Amino acid sequence: MIFWAPLLSGIGFGFVVAVPVGPMSLLCMNRTLQQGFRAGLATGFGIALADAGYALVTVSSFKIVSDFTSAYALPLRLSGSLLLGLLGARNLLPGESSSKPVTSRSGIPYCLLSSFLLTLANPATILSFAALSASLGTAAGSSWFLPAGIMAGSACWWLLFTSILKWIRGKLPSSFTRLLNLSSAVILILFSLYGILTALNGMGGTG
Repeated sequence: MIFWAPLLSGIGFGFVVAVPVGPMSLLCMNRTLQQGFRAGLATGFGIALADAGYALVTVSSFKIVSDFTSAYALPLRLSGSLLLGLLGARNLLPGESSSKPVTSRSGIPYCLLSSFLLTLANPATILSFAALSASLGTAAGSSWFLPAGIMAGSACWWLLFTSILKWIRGKLPSSFTRLLNLSSAVILILFSLYGILTALNGMGGTG
């Protein structure tokens, strides 16, 4: 059975899709700087898991799921933007921006689940995976190894990203780390406001 093509394509695509700086990258950075390496890694793995889920929908042709995400794209984006803003605002509260790791065991599942749900709240992701699936052809594009590769590639990037942040965090003075943490929180709020405004405009346009 030929599986190398979809697996390797998925790994490369998953890695490339995860690299661009966006709200999820900032969230991962914020949590790594504030709560430590494990929280950042859990956040990244939650994103990778959601990417794999959308890729699985693509290759399996789950029409019901696809129709659901299409029908509720705007409410999903609105709720995701609100949650992102709340997470950013939480890090601006007094005592929440300490440079010391504060992650507890219960915080790891929360970081994983919240990043998973936030990534799922962006149904546009499925369009890029659908394009990849179509470009690979019928056999490779419908292979179950494609979402496995996408998850592996995405997870590799988040492991690398959080490892770099962990190294940087140990080299920088605590005042600079705190400033970087607060800056990322502010940018998260700005991303949230932009997402809310565009979602509301979209709802107004469909009415």
